[in-house]
Amino acid sequence: MHLRHPRVANSILVAFAIVTLGVARPASAEEKTIKGGVPINLATLQPGVTYTDIPNGFARPHLMMDIIKPVSDKPVPAIVFVSGNGWRSIDRAALIPQLSPIAKAGYLVAAIDYRIIGEANFPKPLEDVKTAIRFLRANAKTYNIDPDHIAVWGNSAGGHLSAMAATTGEIKDYDSDRWAGQSSAVQAAVIFYGPMDLSHRMDANAVNGSPGMSVESAFLGFDAKDPANAEKVKKANPVAQISDKTPPMLIVHGTKDVVVPISESEDLYAALTAAKRPATFIRVEGAGHSFGQVSSNPEVMAEVLAFFDRTLKGKP
Repeated sequence: MHLRHPRVANSILVAFAIVTLGVARPASAEEKTIKGGVPINLATLQPGVTYTDIPNGFARPHLMMDIIKPVSDKPVPAIVFVSGNGWRSIDRAALIPQLSPIAKAGYLVAAIDYRIIGEANFPKPLEDVKTAIRFLRANAKTYNIDPDHIAVWGNSAGGHLSAMAATTGEIKDYDSDRWAGQSSAVQAAVIFYGPMDLSHRMDANAVNGSPGMSVESAFLGFDAKDPANAEKVKKANPVAQISDKTPPMLIVHGTKDVVVPISESEDLYAALTAAKRPATFIRVEGAGHSFGQVSSNPEVMAEVLAFFDRTLKGKP
């Protein structure tokens, strides 16, 4: 019998082990084919677009909007988004992530500044919202907008201003002279948990914790609870402005909202239906006074998108 040298035998064993391991663990290789023809849903962000100057503005000379624009070869409907926070300091860019899916679905979304408490009293902030609407119409070609289909959407204090913009339409008492000749009327409105009667004291909103002044009074520039001011307060209440020209509204409110009671939205819905105006009311079980909480609910956002599709695109 022929015996191999030990070193040769060991070399053969090592080589066998390497080959064995190679068989057990081959190099990864994979091919895939992905079906083409998928619709392109893209949007671009254009921040810091000035839409008006502020007369005698001591803190800032301009009001701006951040525009999220869908990629489209034809004009698209536009939505003016109005942030809340008790008509106080707002960050127009803060909710861009939640608004982007609506833009990608084929809507230009413009998140806007407006004058806040300390800069101006009502109706100036409403004038700002309506000026933003007219700006978009005046610059429809520049931003690829369908000027006949513009909506407004807001949360909390922004919901109040959005409802006011929707219900005041062409009423000149609430308009500025900026972008004159353009309409400030909208074709639809989405209202997230906004205060609708400013004589209803929202105690959680007391300015600087002071029991003597609510943000409603600071926003108006007078005591909203004083019966002597009832008629002036009424001019700032969306419910009092409803007419046969009020556009369709989608109202959304959380059942656990302790800042703005759900009864505010219930009153708006009741007034709209009494006036035979198109309205949809969605109660979000367990949700509080939070745009993040409400907008993270996929059913809510599906309803919002479906509402815009119906009112601004004419889809069934």
